[in-house]
Amino acid sequence: MKWKKLIRNISELNNPFFPDKKEIKGITDNSREVGEGYVFVAVEGFSVDGHDYIKEAVEKGAAVVIGQQSINKINRPYIKVENSRKILGQLAASFYGYPSKNKVVIGVTGTNRKTTTGLFLRHLLKRKGYSVSFFGTVFNEINGEETKSQTTTPSSLMIQKSLAESDDQVAVIEVSSQGLSQYRMEGMSFDYALFTNLQHDHLDYHQSMEDYFQAKKELFSLLKVSGTAVVNEVDEWGRRLSKLLREEDKRVITVGEDDQNVVYHMKNNGHGVCVMENNTYEIELPLPGKYNLANLALGLTVLNDMQHDLSGISNIMRGIGPLPGRFETYDLSNKVYGIVDYAHTTEALQALFTTIRESHGDYRIIHIFGFRGQRDSTKRDKMVDISRSYCDETILTLDDLNGVSVDIMKAEYEKQQQRYSEATIKVILDRTRAIEKTVNTASQKTLIVVSGKGHENYQQAFELSSTSDKETFELLSIKTANI
Repeated sequence: MKWKKLIRNISELNNPFFPDKKEIKGITDNSREVGEGYVFVAVEGFSVDGHDYIKEAVEKGAAVVIGQQSINKINRPYIKVENSRKILGQLAASFYGYPSKNKVVIGVTGTNRKTTTGLFLRHLLKRKGYSVSFFGTVFNEINGEETKSQTTTPSSLMIQKSLAESDDQVAVIEVSSQGLSQYRMEGMSFDYALFTNLQHDHLDYHQSMEDYFQAKKELFSLLKVSGTAVVNEVDEWGRRLSKLLREEDKRVITVGEDDQNVVYHMKNNGHGVCVMENNTYEIELPLPGKYNLANLALGLTVLNDMQHDLSGISNIMRGIGPLPGRFETYDLSNKVYGIVDYAHTTEALQALFTTIRESHGDYRIIHIFGFRGQRDSTKRDKMVDISRSYCDETILTLDDLNGVSVDIMKAEYEKQQQRYSEATIKVILDRTRAIEKTVNTASQKTLIVVSGKGHENYQQAFELSSTSDKETFELLSIKTANI
């Protein structure tokens, strides 16, 4: 692609001293990937600064270098920009031909439930005959091939390249607040943008709930002219978002339990009702709980807006199978079950245990979870409070340490024991042994809930050979189960 064509929509890169016919063969922010004719974009990372690798990029044949620092003279054209992350996204979109314009693109954002909502949508769309690309926390899928994902929201380069290579009709993308604030969606355009909720989380990154909200709201600025916002008004943030988007003349469909455009309510723990455009749909939920009815309602709203018949929806959803790390259940022995769930915020834990108590009020509940190092510590007390409110026993164990020492985390757990009786809060640092010991000593009618990691692999080695909560339960269980 010629330089002139590459930058035709990027005014910040217009430079009269650049030869318009310079041939550009690739875009990258990784000096190891640079080849002859590439544009190298130097990005200031959290642990590595791309500006330190400009010399290496030039030696490998970079045709143009872009960064946001003042650089001494180098033997290549250099353009200083205000924000190189943002420019990287714009360049990637241009280089790959703005592929999101040629597909139905659906973005899902929110603190919790992005993955479940996205996977519900993926399943619904496939059953309606669409080929679907998916980008999310658990995996990515393009042209029917799944690969393990590294981040919830792909880099701007990866998403643009992947969409350009995809022959799929629809793309469903989990969009995180970090991804938005880091311009990973720059150059994208969406047909639908979905909002699940906003709750206390990631304040180690965003500093305040207002900053967090504004980061999420950025997704809706990327809607196509004909695009639609689908907002769950489950909380004040959803209601505020709807109001602001309408003031911006965006098309908004609201979802909720009151007087929204689409209304849902539970009949019992496994069944719900969704009402839209005077049609009432009885739904057998693939996962229990009102929050999963809300997830499904968001997906059904999109399909209804795409003019699809929603009759027989329970049969369609029955074939979805277990979702990785989302209320995955294991039969351990006679009326003893293990549950693996990704819940890692106070609100997600409360929703999880409310659902469990409503359906299994006569069961003993043992909760195993831990704190993540270098993460928002302001929610830790409340997470323990919720565990103690709903569970008969709480066991604190190691989650990802992220550079924090075991001794420091152990001290954190001992503080929690001091807040409560040691009889109700135990500390077993090895996560696999915590699960094993609980399984081996559990009696009839017990639910062992392990939360926080869900589908994720362990980041450090534990005593058992398993690499995830799922594998640990599989070592100890008879079979997967529905409860």
